[in-house]
Amino acid sequence: MNEITSTLNDFLVTTKSSAALIINGKGKLITSLHIDYADSVAAMSAAILSMSEKFLIDLDKGALKQLFLKTSEGVVIGNKISGTNFIIAFSKDGSNLGLLMRSTEEVATELSKNSLLK
Repeated sequence: MNEITSTLNDFLVTTKSSAALIINGKGKLITSLHIDYADSVAAMSAAILSMSEKFLIDLDKGALKQLFLKTSEGVVIGNKISGTNFIIAFSKDGSNLGLLMRSTEEVATELSKNSLLK
């Protein structure tokens, strides 16, 4: 698990994101950094991702790869790692949105190589 946490920490530093977590499809927290009540956030995130995936399938628009939420205090990016695992990143600065979305996708690809997240 240390390698996953290290990768997640490097991602936070590189993107200047404030927090991140990795969850499985059932809403179970795999790991998190800088999040209070991470288990609750993981469960709520899984519900949002599950509903979004079903929405896209019902509309025949393909599979969910990345989800973007804009809030009054920043942005939230969810990116599929592999199978049903997702990384969720929180950033207070949405001005670098393109870079954040690309970096989130890149770290998801890197994390998908970890045997615990396949």
